[in-house]
Amino acid sequence: MQQQEKNNNKGFNILELLVVLAIVGVISAVAYPNFSSWNKERGVRQSVAKIESLIKNILIQTERGTFAYVQVLFDNSDGSNLVVTSKGMTMQSLATKINDGNDLWNTSVTSRCNIADDDYWDTDLDTTSDEIKNATYSLTFENVTTNFPGRDIQENIGAVCFARNGKFFEGAGALAETSSIPYEFIYICKRSDAINFCPVAYVGISDDVEPTGNVEYLRRIHWGRFGHVSISKYNEKDKEYFE
Repeated sequence: MQQQEKNNNKGFNILELLVVLAIVGVISAVAYPNFSSWNKERGVRQSVAKIESLIKNILIQTERGTFAYVQVLFDNSDGSNLVVTSKGMTMQSLATKINDGNDLWNTSVTSRCNIADDDYWDTDLDTTSDEIKNATYSLTFENVTTNFPGRDIQENIGAVCFARNGKFFEGAGALAETSSIPYEFIYICKRSDAINFCPVAYVGISDDVEPTGNVEYLRRIHWGRFGHVSISKYNEKDKEYFE
């Protein structure tokens, strides 16, 4: 009588399973810090790219004629979120201001890039059409912060304003160097329990400055009178910014 063939396909025994699990555990323990660091850096990189896109989008609206004068507002005042908002003023509204000799637009240049009045920008008005309003938008970020270390709310809000072909270029709040001259960049870094603002002080409107404290994944978003928006990354090893 033919004997039944023995089944040689054996599974793992308990000892072999424990060895495999131990190896997987060691690999995971070694790889996790690198993955965690990569994931955090990726989050900052994506947030900065979205802010860059918002700035470029509102500049495009001036070239299309949707707006004559626009603003990018950075609000870091609540200590837990960075809110970036674009706003716009139509050609009709700007022409009305320019042609009124008593308007603050003509008598006080520092008031042009307004961050205080809710009825200054057309996109803040209820009477403005949805078509105009939809040309602007707002982004909220929990994972990044700026270099606005203000002690009160207003010092943690800054804005830069542009017009078509660079005709007007002003700053306000934390993004105004002197009078209404705007800084030409903003610093963005990882927000954490230990870092509520990027420890980088403004020195000049376009100077390279090293961080004065611990900072994670520092980026800088550049702009100019005629737009030219770009991003640079701070290299801790070389103490330099690279695009």
